[in-house]
Amino acid sequence: MNNLKETRVTYDLNRGWAFIPFGDADSYEMPSEAGAQTVCLPHANTILKRHCADDFQKDIDSYRFVSWYVKHFSGEELLGRHSKLEFEGVAGVADVYLNGEHLGCHKGSYTGFEFDLSDKIKAENTLAVRVDSRRQPGVPPEGNVVDYCVFGGIVRNVKLISTQNVYVEDLFVTTPDIKLGIGTANAAIKLKNRTEKACSALVRVEISDSGKTVAAKEVPVQIAPKSESGADIAVLADGVELWSTDHPKLYEMRVCVSVDGKVTDCIRETFGYRWYEIINESESAEDQNYGLYLNGKKLIIRGVNRHEQWPWIGRAVCDKLQAADADMIKSSGINTVRCSHYPQSKAFLKRCDEIGLIVFEEAPGWQHIGDEAWQEVYLKNVEEMVLRDRNHPCIFTWGVRVNESPDNHELYEKSNALAKSLDPSRHTHGVRMAETYAESEFQEDIFCANYSYPEKPRFTPYVITEHSYDWTSGDGMPGAPDEKTAAFIRSFAEPMNYYYANKYCSGGIGWSMFDYNNEVNYTKTGHLFYSGIYDIFRFEKPVAYLYRSQKDPSVERVIYISNRFANQKTGDRISVTVMSNCDEVELVINGKPTERKKPNAYTALPHPVFVFDDVEYEEGTLEAVGYIDGREAAKTSRATPKAPKKLVACPEYSLLSADGADLTMVKVELLDEAGTLLPLAGDELRIEVEGGRFIGDEKPALEGGRTGFMVQAGCEANVEITCRVFDMSNPDVEPAECKIFVTESACGRCL
Repeated sequence: MNNLKETRVTYDLNRGWAFIPFGDADSYEMPSEAGAQTVCLPHANTILKRHCADDFQKDIDSYRFVSWYVKHFSGEELLGRHSKLEFEGVAGVADVYLNGEHLGCHKGSYTGFEFDLSDKIKAENTLAVRVDSRRQPGVPPEGNVVDYCVFGGIVRNVKLISTQNVYVEDLFVTTPDIKLGIGTANAAIKLKNRTEKACSALVRVEISDSGKTVAAKEVPVQIAPKSESGADIAVLADGVELWSTDHPKLYEMRVCVSVDGKVTDCIRETFGYRWYEIINESESAEDQNYGLYLNGKKLIIRGVNRHEQWPWIGRAVCDKLQAADADMIKSSGINTVRCSHYPQSKAFLKRCDEIGLIVFEEAPGWQHIGDEAWQEVYLKNVEEMVLRDRNHPCIFTWGVRVNESPDNHELYEKSNALAKSLDPSRHTHGVRMAETYAESEFQEDIFCANYSYPEKPRFTPYVITEHSYDWTSGDGMPGAPDEKTAAFIRSFAEPMNYYYANKYCSGGIGWSMFDYNNEVNYTKTGHLFYSGIYDIFRFEKPVAYLYRSQKDPSVERVIYISNRFANQKTGDRISVTVMSNCDEVELVINGKPTERKKPNAYTALPHPVFVFDDVEYEEGTLEAVGYIDGREAAKTSRATPKAPKKLVACPEYSLLSADGADLTMVKVELLDEAGTLLPLAGDELRIEVEGGRFIGDEKPALEGGRTGFMVQAGCEANVEITCRVFDMSNPDVEPAECKIFVTESACGRCL
């Protein structure tokens, strides 16, 4: 028997895996570990050598293979306890084995799964995972072409949770009376007793605010031997604060189980008091207040679609990069993110809770509905999504219709019913193609369509779940000239203006937050979809300021000139676009004030755009000065780019942990002597990395004066980086140097 007396221990299983990318693809017998690589999770089964190419399909195909992951661990302190193995996500079909015993098979790259190891743990253990990352026509989203990359490997975290033998199996938190101003938090608790004896358990539920208990309740529960029991416990807290996009107040619920006066398990769950509401047209015929509501206030969705993807490594990134994506979205003035087209990482959703970012979450899929077996996997993925994420206050609605799929009454009747049975507190939505908008069956709570802008939607509430259709023109590509940049901004501004002006529309979700790799390549842009308001390296494009400028100026005063002036000359008549939340903007050219005006474009927006036409350009510096209530409030400037002078390299994180998985993007820019970006530069670079692992293009080159690469820390040696321009036509460009400090890994409990 073990000596571990703790109630609940979560072990990190991310380290020390043997990765075996070879062997018989059709075999289910674990191959020899001879020649295996030692890796840490999350892990991509292939590191791509490029992020974009006309023949990039061969890079995509390179992760389509069967691999094995093997981990050896001691189970001495787990013996006699309940142990649960939890995978957050494996890209492909996962067959899991413990000590040679097949625990089960999971189908689907985007939902988590778990196995009970309680009676299977030994003193020494071998955990093996066969990961089939080949094309899976029987598993969503595959079966037809897919407009993104699925990738391969164990791409999210793996944990082992150990408890004593009377424990909390599940906790579902709701706040059913908050609309009435009553701070009741209802805990739906599933308890399990693995012992041979019936037990009288005492369940204590506490609500805490920043570590201080504000309410508590205790309830006795009888649990038969070798069985489970449920308990619904309502705890009332006074004076609670609401969770909202502006004030994302979070509380913690702690559930402790005691038997014979001794605590056997404690579980914690973060939650928020808030209520989402929808009002359709028939319910509001008089006041026409139909739409979406958060805490009784009408909500206009100003959102973006996000793919969980990075260059070279796909989805296999550490939690902090997932959270950083959420921060980028929120800081850009966006209130909603659509998880397109699959459930995204736990770390991303946790951060959305913390910063007040509303989420439309969706089960995996893209246009295709497969056979009956495929549909069963889809429904299982719906179940896994809802059960994993239903305690997140950020989630408004469950997407229970395959993105842009044809109607399938029976399937979507089941998926809606399933989601509501598991989470009666939330709404559902389904996304249609523009081509099927007019006749598509409406089975969900929120009617959604892509790229459809009707004067009056067929149903309300109505949300445009994808807008901005400017992908093949090159308008969103790095180094695009000013006129193309302006066109890309227009492609977002016009739909935004529509949904703010149309009383029937509850908002829109732009395509997309980030550029991303895809399999279909119908844009003919090297399998890189240039649709983002940020590029694939996480550099923001000028269009990001269209969103950022919609912030209230009391939160952030924003003013931004979209022009780069890389291909203009003195005397040219040009159009200048300024995005700002100021009342007025004045242009100043080389110190000379010119025109001052109020916003004049896309005037339905909370903060419309300033367009200055027929401006006579002069090389030098153009300033934009913003005024609020007649007083100068913000200013920015844009200088004519001169000859290249220096490279600048900046890691997003200058401190990494030596855990084998921690990594950072390093961003590189080419600047002139005054620090102005060279927006047309495409110079090839030479990058030297000492002390860490370089992840990036084999032949990196600037794109619009910028590029990026990743560095991963493997040991405690600091990382030294040098970037040089390889082009001999620019021999005088100063190289960039930077350092990343690496610290000892801080692993709480590891196996």
